[in-house]
Order: sequence, then C-alpha cells, then structure tokens
Amino acid sequence: MSRGFTLVELLIVLVVGMILAGTVIPAASTLDDQVLLADANVLVADLEFAQARAVATGQSHRILFDPDAESYTVESPPGTILDEPLSRRPWHRRLAEKGNTGIGTVNFGGTNAILFDAAGTPDNGGNVRLAVSREMQCLIEVAPVTGKVTLTIP
Repeated sequence: MSRGFTLVELLIVLVVGMILAGTVIPAASTLDDQVLLADANVLVADLEFAQARAVATGQSHRILFDPDAESYTVESPPGTILDEPLSRRPWHRRLAEKGNTGIGTVNFGGTNAILFDAAGTPDNGGNVRLAVSREMQCLIEVAPVTGKVTLTIP
C-alpha cells in the first residue's frame, strides 16, 4: 500500500521553506548596499589621497569623473593620469566592476572634475552622488575651502 504525505507534513515543509526564503532574500539585497558603501569609501579615500598628495608634492591634482563610463581618473598634473600607488597601473577606477554602483551626478562648480592646488585647497566645493538604484544612494561632498570630504547615506 502506498502512503502519501499528510497535510501536516506538507504544511511543515511549506513553513520551513518560507522561513528560509525570508532570511535569504533580504540578505541578497544587502549585497548591493555593501558594494555601494565600499565604492563610496574607496572614492572618499581617493579624494583624500589626491588632496594629501597635492600638498606633499606641491603639485595640483585633479580627479576627473566620467559619469557615462561610471569611472574616474586621478591626474597630476591635470591631463596626466597618475599610477595607482599599489598596483602601479594608471589610476582609472571603474565603479560598476564589482556590482551595480553608478555615478548618479557630479557637480563641482558646474564641472565633472575637482582640482586640489598645491596647498590642498579645492578649486570648487561640490559633490558626487553614487547610486545602485533610486532607493540606494549616497552622497560624497567636498567642502569648498577646506576640502573636507564627507560621506552621507540618506
């Protein structure tokens, strides 16, 4: 005689499946949050490094953003791409390589670049908005006089 599953057994399997799905699906969506935050922290570090290096070398440094390519380059003097200190490759960073992070907007006095002079002072204050989606965004701001870099996650 063949025996099937009882209603109670089927309900138990269904409840366990729903509990597992409820824990896995939110964890998958936080991966985008983590990639966005990592990309934002790298950009903040690159901005601070360019500013500090401008002071240390006595040469102006520029970070030029290309929102269409979701990337930016670090240059010194402006127009000459620096080599990244660790990799010794041209300092051209593409944001979307590790996830879906994109450059939403860039505004440094109406341009897509920020220039730090030999004293580390930015030519303009401004901001860069990074986004994974409309709901997941962050704002990196550079103060106009001091060049202080702040990261805000709304």
